[in-house]
Amino acid sequence: MNNLELTNEQLDLLKFIVQDFEYNDDKERNLINQIEAKIYDLQEKELLRTMNILKAQSKRPTAEW
Repeated sequence: MNNLELTNEQLDLLKFIVQDFEYNDDKERNLINQIEAKIYDLQEKELLRTMNILKAQSKRPTAEW
């Protein structure tokens, strides 16, 4: 298995390309479905990570001068 690091913008573009891909057979359709699932999983993890960061920041006490 290979790892690939992408920015969110690159991931969005890849998702767009994959969604627009016209497959020729069941094997290609399966591969596209697998790639789409991985893209959605990555986007969901990134969203959850961002939400957790924002939640933690909102709980952080602010300094009162």
